[in-house]
This record gives sequence, structure tokens and C-alpha cells, in this order.
Amino acid sequence: MRPEDIRKIRKRIDTTLSNFRSVYGCYVNGASEIVSTMEIPVLDMETEEREMYAAILKKVLSGTQDRNQLSIVLSTDMVNDSDEHRLLMALKSTQARDENMRDLLYQRIIESVDMGGDSYVIILAADTYDLRAKDVKGEDWSEESTGQFEYFICAICPVKMSKAALQYLPGQQEFRGISTGTLLAPPALGFMFPVLDEGSADIYQAQYYTKSTSENHGELITALFRIENPPMAAEVQKETFNSTLAESLGRECSLDVVTSLQARLSAKAEAVREESPSAIAEVDIEDIEEILTDKGISDEKVREFGASVGKRFDGAGTFNIGNLIQKRSFEVKTPETKIVTAPENALRIKTKKIDGVTYILVPAGESVTVNGVEITINTEE
Repeated sequence: MRPEDIRKIRKRIDTTLSNFRSVYGCYVNGASEIVSTMEIPVLDMETEEREMYAAILKKVLSGTQDRNQLSIVLSTDMVNDSDEHRLLMALKSTQARDENMRDLLYQRIIESVDMGGDSYVIILAADTYDLRAKDVKGEDWSEESTGQFEYFICAICPVKMSKAALQYLPGQQEFRGISTGTLLAPPALGFMFPVLDEGSADIYQAQYYTKSTSENHGELITALFRIENPPMAAEVQKETFNSTLAESLGRECSLDVVTSLQARLSAKAEAVREESPSAIAEVDIEDIEEILTDKGISDEKVREFGASVGKRFDGAGTFNIGNLIQKRSFEVKTPETKIVTAPENALRIKTKKIDGVTYILVPAGESVTVNGVEITINTEE
């Protein structure tokens, strides 16, 4: 989903939940057993409850694209003839009011997702969005509806036990120990189906949410959308890319090569952001191979790298730059020490052999502190 389409749906989920009829749920314990199911009409909720349920639903549409937000493209076969898509469509068309369809979804999630033995709650809510058409010039939106966009949002929220605390009780004029019991945490996983795509429903796509960038529960993606090779979690992509680079290049994988690759990819990502802040900065494998060739990596090693990437990433040739590099810092680590700097300073870090020992050199500016103490660096000419 485009960022602007996500914003439209998030705007629908206001704190009053006025666009939603009911919130449905299923409480699952650590043994994957259903403890209870619920159906709460929005009109029966207190104001504070509506705000909290709205926050849960909105969270499913939050985060960074390709890291927390994954666009799941459904195959034609899956859409044309599959139990998975029939279930999704039934939930959409009935606005999740069909109890049997809800139970089927709950069971599919319970059988596939691994929450590490923790209890969780499946939250489900549906909405119908009146679509508006642009005028002839494409500048304003018509007030007349051109159709309806039916969708539902599913959130999977861990259950946490609150810690005991001391609370002041005015009647006793004392602080006494209390526990607020079982609490619902923000969603760890979730999805929306179908997606809104430039003013119309796209039943060939779903929007998937994962709080963790290192674990996106691919088993759930497979169970819900019949995806044989679910996308890697963002941090797993980075780790896989890094290990592929190091193993393929071997001794040719130097500090200079890695810093140059980081700098070139960072510059490319920044150029994309300046042109279109909401766009995803991507890079082709051929561009990465060109950078490696420019840094003097042998043709044999470049070919080996390209083949390994194709194998480990299931033939993918284009990558989100944000999932390959550390955008906020550049880190050099040895068994004895760790150097962390801004990415733009990466090219200033050098290596040099002195008296037979290889050192990593970092430029020293005018202000240097050691454990908070400002020092003067004495050098011999």
C-alpha cells in the first residue's frame, strides 16, 4: 500500500471508532487453547476503551515499509481457487460478522503462529469506506460516492501480566500492594485485507504488520496467504547479505570495500528521499556488483557474490537499501574494542600496518574526551 493510502485508512480509525460496528476477539493461552471469544459492540464501550482499541488497530498500519509493513502479493491461483482467499473474502464481505468465518480465521492463526508459549489475543474489526472520485481536473474530491471499499484489520496482541505495585488508598491513607492483572500489549503481528490502491480495492494484496524487524513469523504469512517463500525479516535480510558478502569476497572483503559500499548505498538512498520522501530506496544486484568491481574486486569474486545472493534470496534482484545497511550508524568491531560513527564518516576510517601490527585509524578532531574527560593528544613530529 502506498503511504497516502495507509494514511487514509488510519484516519478512518479515530478515537471514537465511529466507523466500526463491533470489535471481535479470541483469547489464546500459552498452550494454544482458546480461553474465550468476544464480540463487543462499539456503542457499549466506554470512551477510554474505544481509544485503546483504536490504538491497537492503528498500530497494525504503522511502521516503516519493508521493515514493519510488508506488502504481500497474492498469486493468481491463490485468488482464483483457494480456501485461504475464500476465507479472507468471506470476512471482508460479511464485515467479520459471520461467527463461523471468524472461528476459521482464529483456528488458522492458532495452528500456524508460534508465540513462544505466551498467551495472546486476536483482535478483529471491519469497516466500509465510501470512496470518493476526483473531479475532471484531478484537484478536488467529489462528495459523491463511487463505490465502497470493504476491509478488515486483524491484530495479534501478546498478553502480559502486570507487575505488583504499591498504590495509595485514600480511605486507608496507606500505600498497599495491588496488581492490575492481565494486560493486553500492543500488536506484535497483524494484517489488513484487502488493500486500498489508488482509490479502489485490490484483492490481490494484503498489508502485513510485524513489530519485530528480526522475526516476522513467516509461518503465519504462509498459512494466511499461501506464500511458499515468505519475505525475510528486515534484520535477517541484512545478516544474510552481510554474510554472503564476507563469504563470497573472502580476503578481498576489506574495510575500504565495505565503507565504500556503505557510502555509495547511503548516497543513493538519500537521493531517493530528497526526490520523493515517501519512496522506498532500492538497489539492483547489478549496481552492487558494479561498486565491487570499481573497488578492485576480482571478476571471479563478483560472480561468486552474485550467484550466492541469487541462491540465498530466492532469485531476488532488487533490494530495499534500508534492509542492507545501517542507516544511523557505522560500526567497526574487534575483539578488543568497538568504533561507532555516523555513516558519512565511514570513509575517514583507515587501516595501516605499523611495526608489523595492523591498526584501525580514526581521525582525531580538536575535541577528544576519554570517559568524559577532555584530553590533549600529544604527537611526535
